[in-house]
Amino acid sequence: MTRNRLPAEFFADRSAAIAPMYAVALFGLITMAGVGWDYSRLMTMDSELQNAADQAALAAATQLTGTSGAMAAAEAAAEDYLASADSAWVNETKLSNDGAGRAITGLTFEFYQSYDHAADTPGPVATNDESARYVRVIVDGREAFYALTAIGGTLSSGLIEADAVATLETAVCKAPKMFICAPTREFPTAADKGRGFVLRTLPNATDAFTPGNFGFLDPGAEIKGERDKGNPNHELGKNTELSGCISSTGIQSEPGFVAPETRAINTRFDIYGPSVPSCNSSNGNFCPSQSTVSRWVYKIPVTGGAANNVATAACPSSPTNNADLMKLDDALAEMEAQTNPNPGYQRDNCQLNGSCSTIGDGDWSGQDYMNRNHGSTDLLSVSDGSRHGVYQWELTNSASRLGVRKVGYTNRSGSPPRASLYCSYPQPTDEDPWVPSPTQKDRRVMTVASVDCTGLNGRDALDVLRWVDLFLVDASATTGPNAGEIMTEIVGPAQRPAVVTRSNPMAARSRYWSDDQTLCL
Repeated sequence: MTRNRLPAEFFADRSAAIAPMYAVALFGLITMAGVGWDYSRLMTMDSELQNAADQAALAAATQLTGTSGAMAAAEAAAEDYLASADSAWVNETKLSNDGAGRAITGLTFEFYQSYDHAADTPGPVATNDESARYVRVIVDGREAFYALTAIGGTLSSGLIEADAVATLETAVCKAPKMFICAPTREFPTAADKGRGFVLRTLPNATDAFTPGNFGFLDPGAEIKGERDKGNPNHELGKNTELSGCISSTGIQSEPGFVAPETRAINTRFDIYGPSVPSCNSSNGNFCPSQSTVSRWVYKIPVTGGAANNVATAACPSSPTNNADLMKLDDALAEMEAQTNPNPGYQRDNCQLNGSCSTIGDGDWSGQDYMNRNHGSTDLLSVSDGSRHGVYQWELTNSASRLGVRKVGYTNRSGSPPRASLYCSYPQPTDEDPWVPSPTQKDRRVMTVASVDCTGLNGRDALDVLRWVDLFLVDASATTGPNAGEIMTEIVGPAQRPAVVTRSNPMAARSRYWSDDQTLCL
C-alpha cells in the first residue's frame, strides 16, 4: 500500500533536484546565447561598414589633386568601384538582414580644406576643387534584425553608420629634399598661383629663416654627412636618384649652399659650371629640360667678311666654342642694336622695380613676351596668364615655338673686322634634353616642402605644412649680388606627375603611394 507523503517530506526530499533547476534555467541560457550571437553579428556588421568607409575614403582621396573636377572624380572613384552593385570590388555586408541586399552602395561625401587631427574635427568646407584637401565618406546606415534574442525578428539594431576621413598630405617621394619658408601657414592659396617667388639662401648660418629662404630636409643627416665629407650638395640637379619618401614631421633641416646648388639647378637650363656632373642619359640626373627658355644669352663673335652682315645674319643653331654666356641685362647694356630684348620669362614687374621682393603679384609683362616671340599671339588664348602656362604651350609645338632667338648685335669694328651676335637658345644645345616618364615631373617643375620657419635658424627639427609645385622661371647667378637666388613661379599645391588611367582603386592606391604622396586615413 502506497503511503501518502506529507508536504513536509516532499520538500525535504533531495533526489532528482537537478532536472527542475535546468528546466527553470533553460530560458535564461537560451536568452543569453541569443543575445551573444546577435551582439556578435552586430559588431561584425559594424566592422564591415567601417571597412567600406575606410576603403571608400582612401579611394576618393587619391583624386584630390587640386585640379578641376577633383571632387567629382573623388566621388566617382569610390562609388564606381567600391559602392556599385555591378562592380567586382563592391564592399558587402554578409550579416545585415534588412532586405537591402549584401552590397554596401550608399555613400555621402564631404570635402574640407583642413582637418584638426588632435581634436578630430574638420576645418572649413572646401568651396572648390583646388581647396578640397580632405574627404569624409559616410556609409548609409544598415540594420540587423535580431534572430535569437527574445521576440526574434521584431527587435533590431537600428541604423548603423560608419565614416572615415582621408587625405594625401603626409609625405612626398622622389622629390628634391628641399624646403621653403612659407609667407603664411595657408600658402599656397588659389590667389598665389602664377605669382613670382624668389628663393634665397641664408647670408650666414646664424641668421633666422624668413619667408623666401630655402634649405634642405635632411632625414638621416644624409646631406650634412656628404657636406662634412667635402662633397658638394647637388640635390637640385638630380632626377631619378631621388629615392624614398620624406615624412612631414620631425625632419632635421639643413641650410642651403649657394654655389653648388645654383650650379646644379642650372643644369636644368643646359648651363654647366665647374664641379657639376654632366647629363646622365640613363636616369636624367643633371640633364636639361626640353625647354630652356631663360634670360641668359650667348655672345657669339663674328669675324671676317661675315661681320659686314651681322645686322641680317641669323644666329647659329648652337653656340660656338668661343661664345660667352651672359645675363640678358648685361648683354642689352653693351649691344648696339636690339632685335628681341625679351627672349625669356622675366620676374614680376614689382620685383624688377623694387615695390615687392620675395613674392610678386603675377604681372610679368607676359603679353610683351608673346609679342616678341610669337607674333602677337594673345597671352590668355594659350595660357592662364602664368609663365608655366606659356611654357607648356610652347612645348606642345617646340619645333616652331622654340626656335633660336636673335637678341641683338654689335656692328663691325676693328681690324680685322669683328662683330658680335647675341643669341638665346630655348632648346638644349649642350646636352640632350630629358623627356620625363609618366611618373616623373618636368625638369622645370620642382616639388618642395612648405614650412613655417618661425623661430628657425640653422639646423633644427621642423614640420611640413604641405608640398608645393614651383616652376623654375630662370637660371640662377652663381656670382654677384643675386648669387644663390632661385627665381620661381608658384604653380600650386603639389600634384602627381601625370594622370594615369587605372583599372581599380586598389591599383590607384598602390601607384600613388610609391610615386608621389602617401595616403593618410
